[in-house]
Amino acid sequence: MNKEYPINKNNLNHLWLALILSVWVFVFLFFAEPFDIHNFIITEKIAFLPIYGIIQGVCYYLPIWYQHKFNDSIWYVKNELMFILLMIGFGFVVNFLFYKNIIVYNEPDTYEYYHYFKRIYAPALAIILPFIIIGRYVMGKFSEREVQSEKKIIIKGKGKYDLITLYRSDLVFIHSSDNYVDVFFIEKKKLKKKTLRETISGLEKSFTFLMKTHRSFLINPYHFKQFKIANKKLYIDVGYEKIIPVSRNLQTSIKSKLPITTNT
Repeated sequence: MNKEYPINKNNLNHLWLALILSVWVFVFLFFAEPFDIHNFIITEKIAFLPIYGIIQGVCYYLPIWYQHKFNDSIWYVKNELMFILLMIGFGFVVNFLFYKNIIVYNEPDTYEYYHYFKRIYAPALAIILPFIIIGRYVMGKFSEREVQSEKKIIIKGKGKYDLITLYRSDLVFIHSSDNYVDVFFIEKKKLKKKTLRETISGLEKSFTFLMKTHRSFLINPYHFKQFKIANKKLYIDVGYEKIIPVSRNLQTSIKSKLPITTNT
C-alpha cells in the first residue's frame, strides 16, 4: 500500500483519457448492447448512450482534485486506490440518478440502490475499470520516462568542487548572496540546497530558461504555483513552502509570462 505508484500530473492528459473513455463506453454500449440495452429502440440508444459515456468521462475526471493534493509529494498505491474508490463512488451516484430520473422515470418495478449496483453497475465496472487502470498506469510510466529522458544540466561554480548535475525540471530556484549562490533543487522528492561560488548574473546568462524575479533570485517557471501578496508585496509560490519575492520593476513583465492566481 505504501509502495510508490507512477502518476501523470498533467491535467490535459487526464482530460484526454476521460474523453477517450466517454467515446469507448458509448461505442461498447451501442454495439455490444449489455444490461438490457437491446430493449432500447434506436432513438433511445442515440439519445441515452452518449450520456452514459459522458457520465463515465466526467466521473473519471472529478477526483482529479484529489491528485492535486499530492503534486509536491509521492503518489502511493494507497492513493491510487483512493482515487479509484472516489471515481466509483461518483460514478455510482450519478449513474443511478440518471437511471431513476431519466431512463425509467415513473416506471414500476425498477432497480433500487443494491440491485442496481449488483446487476448493472458492478458488471459495468468489470468492463470499465481495466481500461482506466491500464490507461492511468501507462500514462504514469510515460510521464516518468519523459522526466528520465529529459536532458540534464550542469551548474558549475568557480570552486574546484562547485558542480551540480541535475534534470532541468528538478531545479527550483537560485538565491544569490554576494559572490555565492544557493541552488535549490529536488532530490528524492525533497528540496535540497547546495552553495556554489558563482554570481547570479553569470547563471542567468548560462541558463536562459530561468526567470529573474528579483536582483537576488532566479526561478524555474516549471515550478510556478501561484502569486501571493503579503504586506503589499508580490511573491511567487514555487512549492515546498518557499515563496520568492518579485521586484516592483519586474512585476509587469513576470505577470505577462505566468498565469495569475493571487492569494491575499
